[in-house]
Amino acid sequence: MTVLIETKPSTADLLLFADPQNAAAALSQALDARRMLEAVGDEARRADSVFRNALNGKVAEAGGELLRGLDLGAVLLGGWQRYRDLRIAARKTVEEPSSTELVRLAEHRITSRHAPYVDVYVDGRRVTRVDFGIDLAFDITLMHASVRHGRLMSLGAGDCTASVTWSVRGFPVAQNKASLALPLNVKLGKGILLYAEKRS
Repeated sequence: MTVLIETKPSTADLLLFADPQNAAAALSQALDARRMLEAVGDEARRADSVFRNALNGKVAEAGGELLRGLDLGAVLLGGWQRYRDLRIAARKTVEEPSSTELVRLAEHRITSRHAPYVDVYVDGRRVTRVDFGIDLAFDITLMHASVRHGRLMSLGAGDCTASVTWSVRGFPVAQNKASLALPLNVKLGKGILLYAEKRS
């Protein structure tokens, strides 16, 4: 069973742009302005403008797809899985199987860095790789959680501010900071594993 937490906005492209269609346009402009595809044109020996414009568009589309595929709820859950206080509570509930730990986390920050890339092929030959960077930060005012049997079972969070920076080959393309709506109280089904007892 896949456990999800719904946020608004739900994905990195919606956090970055009010209209996600702007993602490909912004990246396309950045690629063109930085002349980042010159190496591709040289290697392919097809530096004509029609080829470059088509290639630029394809790379920009791929960059937009990478943003669209980054689910913010999944990033948050991944961050909380590594959170020290929750893991300590989870260990206690494994050692005392009948116990439930209630954990209150004051203001905290979750950061996540992603480095996807797109390989560019011309006539079946790989000519370059375009590296992207997606940096996310979530500042959460308060969170409470219940932990049982080594698993995060439910959580509720207060206000959250999320920021995102999107770059290509080390150059910032776009950034934004906005409020992120989190569920006030969410049950996580069978829970998310935080600590498993090591078997000898």
